[in-house]
Amino acid sequence: MGALVDESNRLRKKDAVHCHGDQASREAIEAGVDSIEHGSFMKPETLTIMKKKGTFLTPTLMASEWIMGKIDNYPPALQAKAKAATAARSDMFRNAVKIGVMISFGTDAAVFPHGQNAKEFKLMVDLGMNPIDALKAATANDAELLGIAQKVGTLEKGKLADVIAMTGDPTADITATEHVSFVMKEGKIIRQGPSTAQRAAESARSSDEVVEPAD
Repeated sequence: MGALVDESNRLRKKDAVHCHGDQASREAIEAGVDSIEHGSFMKPETLTIMKKKGTFLTPTLMASEWIMGKIDNYPPALQAKAKAATAARSDMFRNAVKIGVMISFGTDAAVFPHGQNAKEFKLMVDLGMNPIDALKAATANDAELLGIAQKVGTLEKGKLADVIAMTGDPTADITATEHVSFVMKEGKIIRQGPSTAQRAAESARSSDEVVEPAD
């Protein structure tokens, strides 16, 4: 593991390590990797080492959430493994937040359909993360982890004008992140206004409403 990290550092590459188990995660952290992906079974002692080393945690909560929603489709052995990993990752994430581990935003999308990535935010907040910290995980923290914080991650003079906007306040209701209505990439507007899917959903909600006559 140490040799792999040394070589990737020599090539100026980042190390993202897929780990679920505590021992494997600890060995990777002590070897100096940049991030642990998943880390489901990491214990508080390992998370404490992680914080001291500055290793990022990419918890990918949405992946296990999606699998649990379709758990009956899996063979019994995989069902047991998925249930154990999902229960453990919830405790692990709560501990990581309390300990102050640097958390980055990643979803393992393709385990579930692309386009639902923003649901990761609510899972993070439901497990004890402050909404503003969840937003930072997907912006400033990810930029720092990837080594591109000098260009993106925060809205500052001299950085790329990468901007998304949404109706509502995500610090009050984190699910607002699931309804992006404006996207700017490097100063160019890519989307302005709700998507076709959002308009259809809003129309459906409106048609379901019952207007009561005034007394």
